[in-house]
Amino acid sequence: MAGPAALAERARRRLVRAVRGPGWQRVDPLLAAKTVLAAVVAWSLASWLLTPGVTTFAPFTSLLSLQGTVYRSLWQSLRYMGAVAVGVMLAAGFGSTAGLHAWSLAILMAAALATMRLRALGAQRLQVPVTALFAFSAGGGQLEYSFQLLAAVLIGVGCGLATSVLWAPPLRHRGADEAVSTLSREVCGLLRGIADALRETTPDASQTRDWLDRTEKVGVLAQQARAAVENGEEAARLNPRRLIAGEHLRLPVHHTAVNILERVGHQAQSIARGLHYAVHSEHYTALARDFLTGYAELLADTAVAARELRVSEVRGGEGDDEELHEHLARGRQCHDRLAARSRRERLDAPGEWPLYGALLTDAYRILDDLGTSLPARP
Repeated sequence: MAGPAALAERARRRLVRAVRGPGWQRVDPLLAAKTVLAAVVAWSLASWLLTPGVTTFAPFTSLLSLQGTVYRSLWQSLRYMGAVAVGVMLAAGFGSTAGLHAWSLAILMAAALATMRLRALGAQRLQVPVTALFAFSAGGGQLEYSFQLLAAVLIGVGCGLATSVLWAPPLRHRGADEAVSTLSREVCGLLRGIADALRETTPDASQTRDWLDRTEKVGVLAQQARAAVENGEEAARLNPRRLIAGEHLRLPVHHTAVNILERVGHQAQSIARGLHYAVHSEHYTALARDFLTGYAELLADTAVAARELRVSEVRGGEGDDEELHEHLARGRQCHDRLAARSRRERLDAPGEWPLYGALLTDAYRILDDLGTSLPARP
């Protein structure tokens, strides 16, 4: 068990990280502080305006309505209010007509459980039978109590949403920026690594196996980047901070960059797999050095283009795509030369053409994917 000194040191490190930059060390304490504030204000207002029997519902509702983002807070609040309204109406209907009996409670619960199947209520569906049971047993299904209960819920939702909007969470676009940059660097490094190896020697099985492993990492990074972008988009929805930083948000174009880089990673995986299978081929030793050298230059251009894709996205202005255009054009010229030579000479070994054709096809698809990010030139 950690002693007081170790716990104090751990708390100090978390505090330092929270002060230095965004992260869960900062987000969690801020969310806890907002939750406490919303609950206290909701309880105070409910105690002042409503009867004691429903006061607890106000802070309880504020806890449920206050989420990590403004959009999620609003969405969950609407669902919760809908579930509470349905439960209160069921309780009031049965209480005012059938009275308080065991059999009427059974019918009420059956109706509430059936209403739980409404998909529009989402995760708040459970609140329908809970609210119905509470309003029926504690309030006797009386309309006055039901209105008081609904008022407490509205107070709690109002306090939670007001806290979420006035103390808005950060936009989280920096995390998305970093995730896309990491993905771009990994794709660029993978293509450059294959190019450097092909330029110097014919790769062996260990090298091709390492490239395949790196392509798996690209897939993982793509999933992480996409999740970071989606989280950033949710954090920006209805967030008043966006009015200040709206022009700096690059989340929409991030989606395009992640999709392109992920597809490039798939093509790089196909290249690595083709070379890995070729290691065990009887024609592998006959690989033409001039073809591999030219193909290495082609991959080097695609590596720089993958890096410039990210740079161009960050700059986001016209005229910033010049280097990306240049490397894609050079890559296409190199591809055309290699393809023409392969068709003209059919190479020396009869088993080489299928491998070269597959490698050229994968490289062409990479160039095509990277080119989709560019506006058409006149």
